[in-house]
Amino acid sequence: MIDQELIKKKAPTAPGVYLFKTSKGEVLYVGKAKNLRKRLQSYLRPDQPYKTRVLLAKAEKLETIVTRSEKEALVLEANLIKKHRPRYNVILRDDKAYPLLRLSLKDEFPRLSVVRRRRKDKALYFGPYPSAGAVRQTLKFLSRFFPLRRCSNAEFRRRERPCLYHQIGRCSAPCVGLITPEEYKKIVDGAVAFLKGKAKELLKSLYQEMEEAAENLEFEKAAALRDRIFAIERTLEAQAVNLPREEDLDVFALASQGDKVSGAVLFVRSGALLGKKTFNLSRVSNENDELYSSLVQQFYDEGKYIPHEILLPCEPSDRELLEEWLSEIAEHKVVIKVPKRGAKKELLDMARQNAKEALAARLAGERPYEELAEKLAIILRFKKIPLRVEGVDISNIQGQLPVGVVVSFWEGQEDKSRYRRYHIKSIEGPDDYAMIYETVLRHLNRRLSENDLPDLILIDGGKGQLQAALAAAEEMGLLKEIDFCALAKERDKEGEKIYLPNRKNPLKLARHTEVLRFLQRVRDEAHRFALSSHQKRRKKVTFESLLDQIPGVGPKRKKRLLKHFGSIEKIKSANIEEITSLPGFNRRVAWEIKKILGTGEKI
Repeated sequence: MIDQELIKKKAPTAPGVYLFKTSKGEVLYVGKAKNLRKRLQSYLRPDQPYKTRVLLAKAEKLETIVTRSEKEALVLEANLIKKHRPRYNVILRDDKAYPLLRLSLKDEFPRLSVVRRRRKDKALYFGPYPSAGAVRQTLKFLSRFFPLRRCSNAEFRRRERPCLYHQIGRCSAPCVGLITPEEYKKIVDGAVAFLKGKAKELLKSLYQEMEEAAENLEFEKAAALRDRIFAIERTLEAQAVNLPREEDLDVFALASQGDKVSGAVLFVRSGALLGKKTFNLSRVSNENDELYSSLVQQFYDEGKYIPHEILLPCEPSDRELLEEWLSEIAEHKVVIKVPKRGAKKELLDMARQNAKEALAARLAGERPYEELAEKLAIILRFKKIPLRVEGVDISNIQGQLPVGVVVSFWEGQEDKSRYRRYHIKSIEGPDDYAMIYETVLRHLNRRLSENDLPDLILIDGGKGQLQAALAAAEEMGLLKEIDFCALAKERDKEGEKIYLPNRKNPLKLARHTEVLRFLQRVRDEAHRFALSSHQKRRKKVTFESLLDQIPGVGPKRKKRLLKHFGSIEKIKSANIEEITSLPGFNRRVAWEIKKILGTGEKI
């Protein structure tokens, strides 16, 4: 228990962040406060919710970090939650950046590309879209009626004849001069108007163009414009949400049952509903205002598009602070509203219904991980219930270019932000045990420095691989802190065998038991990640060794080629001018590069 006198008399009265920790330094909870002492004193009240009482019972240490303002505390809290992922904080399961469409206006013939981050590069961005599929669908529609180029700048410069997209009417072929910059700009303006939701202006322009084509007896052009108008009208009709103005909104709602919470967000851009995205929350508190505050903080990561308005079912506890922070990173005014009537209330009801359906699907399709974790601990006699499970594997070819990897699962789900790969440095020749030892040793050293030790480490292999991992843990003094096991796929008909410390014979479980299926899932993911990591390393080494054979290409030029092109294939497909344009290159060196790679060109 934390010393109450420390809270009552010694806690700072300034704004800042507080961290509840175990005696071993594990971060249990991160919170922010305008007045740290006042906020911490609220934990001393006897009428605390059950989860808060459990948190306080486990907390042995209290750390406070004073900030200059409440807004600084908000940003620091978000960063610390992302770093430590404390088990008593609300964690958003779906915090990735959603895809956007980017239109570069610097090019004479701009193209649309799919990106995940909005940058300050004076390009136009549209979205976000709820999935890659939604982006592809939008691009497919646009290419039918706004035939913008698809190729990269490098392909555009070297192309000598129209591509397949031009042959099927999806590209206007500016690469070979089949359209003037003025005509291409009209297409770009139409696509931008559609993506910005300026439907009336776009349709009015297309109607006028169709009538002019008909008057000039250009009936094929008029028919094509008619079809384009009809398709756009149908699409806009399907997207309409009856808002009084063409607005940008994100609409959030949550649905809960017990400690399971699922949510939905609707993306409305220029009055058009682009789609929805569902997500799950874990480690949830019972206070709705704090829940929505945490959700908004974690959802709008750096680089995500933030609309002018965010709709929520209830006002978050720190609405004004959130609005100030969001406005600062969005570089425009952002307001948070709780609609009570009208079209926006209908949107909120739609989001609520989607959240309820997401929760129902979640409850129907999964059993609580806690049950599985308890079974794991009982059957395999672990020291504690494994919430953080990590899988270790290695990949090499006869000891060449070995790579060790670690994959991470939190509460039964992949946590790819915690995946790690290690290039084996100290081993020569095929020695799986030594490679496992080095991988586990380096990984535990890293995890220890981050105060983020796993509960269970699963080794892909048998008894020898397990002993190597245990030796690494023993050297770090962590044998009592972490459970270990190994999963081996035997060649005989007996199937999988589980090896455990201090047990002579392996454990065999029925093939379809839930515990075995989960361990196989972790092992298979580690194996997949190890193979892909080894392939990447092999390709990079092959690439670098080829460059070493080229006269005139030293370390600096080699580094520039690697940074600019990234692969042999891309250098092969580049022309002499593109290589020459790199700093420090000339035509003679460019010709040598093309000659060595088997694609020499005349100077």
